[in-house]
Amino acid sequence: MSSYSQRPGDHIVASFIPSCGTCRYCATGRQSICDWGANALDGCLPTGRYPLTGPAGEYGAMDMLGTFSEYGVLHEYSCIKIEDYYPLDKAVLVSCGVPTGWGSAVNTADVRPGQTVVIIGIGGIGINAVQGAVMAGAKHVIAVDLLESKRDFAIKFGATHAFASVAEAMDTIAQVTWGQMADAAIITPGIMTKEVVTDGFDSVGKGGKVVMTALTRFDTTTIELPGTMLTVYRKEIRGSLFGDCNPTTDIPRLLNLYDSGDLKIDELVTQTYSLEQVNQGYADLIDGKNMRGIIAFDR
Repeated sequence: MSSYSQRPGDHIVASFIPSCGTCRYCATGRQSICDWGANALDGCLPTGRYPLTGPAGEYGAMDMLGTFSEYGVLHEYSCIKIEDYYPLDKAVLVSCGVPTGWGSAVNTADVRPGQTVVIIGIGGIGINAVQGAVMAGAKHVIAVDLLESKRDFAIKFGATHAFASVAEAMDTIAQVTWGQMADAAIITPGIMTKEVVTDGFDSVGKGGKVVMTALTRFDTTTIELPGTMLTVYRKEIRGSLFGDCNPTTDIPRLLNLYDSGDLKIDELVTQTYSLEQVNQGYADLIDGKNMRGIIAFDR
């Protein structure tokens, strides 16, 4: 279903990655790096204009969306039309967290049936990497998170093992792979660090892929690895934005998987807040109380 045939009254999911459909990257099936996403952090629309004006001048919107607003000005390239029967308070999760995690496993790591996958950081993105790895047919899905509640969540979503650290997981990774180590490590903690990248690198074996999905500051170096080992063992380091998904096709596809019961979305939502409770929502996020918290404007 195309996002470019919208009409008044349509239900949409607002993708934080716009997709023009015609730039070099969109035309080659890489909408997650569409040229029109260049202004995402600045907050102005793909046209270069800011969506709102007020007493202080022009105002930007986070990811060109500003989704804490009850009303917004969005560019059509950010609007993905969906079927009207999908509940909007669940469909909203496929605008970012679900495709980013799911696609990190299915697309970027290219998980195949029978493989072993390590997922480091089980938050709103990591839990969907678990779902993606399971759906792709991984035999062993090893979740790593400091919080027991997040590890329990991972098991409920299909992980076969869960540990508090990669160091604790290493013996099991070696045991279940007969010493070959993991085929992929997907890195999805709250903040990317050198240490977690090294953990991921050490957990994969020959030909293993390290998928870097988490972020930190642009000017922070997070990769310091032995290049000879990278070469001799043919390991790979891959960046993953939006899970290498294409919004115009993958957002409807993920909702179809939800509709058929193959993708868990209802179970991701652990708390719903009113707009006035937004600060409590952030506090709960920082404290690790939520898998996914959403804001409902009608509460």
